[in-house]
Amino acid sequence: MKLLIVKDQADARESLVRLCERRDDLQVVGEAACGKDAIDAANRLNPDIMFLDVELPDMSGFELLRAVGVQTHPLGIMMSNCAGYSTRAFEEGAIDYFVMPVTAKRFDLAIARARTRFNGALPGDGRLTPTFSEPRRTAPSPPHFLVGERQRRLYPLDPKSIDYIEADGNYVTLRAGKMEYLRRDSIKCLSMQLADFGFIRIDRSLLVNSAAVAYAEVAGHGTYALTLTSGVCLHSTAAYRDSILHVIPLPALTKRYGDTVS
Repeated sequence: MKLLIVKDQADARESLVRLCERRDDLQVVGEAACGKDAIDAANRLNPDIMFLDVELPDMSGFELLRAVGVQTHPLGIMMSNCAGYSTRAFEEGAIDYFVMPVTAKRFDLAIARARTRFNGALPGDGRLTPTFSEPRRTAPSPPHFLVGERQRRLYPLDPKSIDYIEADGNYVTLRAGKMEYLRRDSIKCLSMQLADFGFIRIDRSLLVNSAAVAYAEVAGHGTYALTLTSGVCLHSTAAYRDSILHVIPLPALTKRYGDTVS
């Protein structure tokens, strides 16, 4: 089984690598110190299992598990320096959770659990199959809340209440009605997490809640002007035309002077 280790402390990653090297059935294919690098590595390396820390410099381990689950569906084993996140880890779809530093015995138990989930069991005697079959994995559920910051206060926001999200350097701005909240995240990551809520990427830097769209107008050359219920008007780019039409099946519209635009 291929493993990706995600933890910001290099010594902790080295400790996990040594535990992996004891076994002939494990291969560490990559390491990452932050969520962004882990997403890139997961898409590139397609690991079977991810060891991921609950707390990373740029996002939580829960956010990371949801983000990579949309694309590669690895089995997640979460870790932390305390036991307080164990319940949430299992609720978010992790198959195991351990407190660092982990013993070899506890590590082997986590791997055994992963192998069981990865392979399935033979009927009758309960032994594991000796070869890898197609893994049976369940994609993590979308987030119940997005935490946004405003005036040094943290607000748990229902994604359905957010009208649109705009990139702002290393951060994004969450806009809900007249309120704005800051969050350290990326449009790419959020577009994967919020797809089940009907969010559409209409521009490199814009993610829109389709339920907040009041009406659309053709702007020409495969672009649209989307007016939201809040009164804000956002313009799409042609590169995201198909993404918009996939969620909002707009018919061919006619411009004011009768020219049909497809």
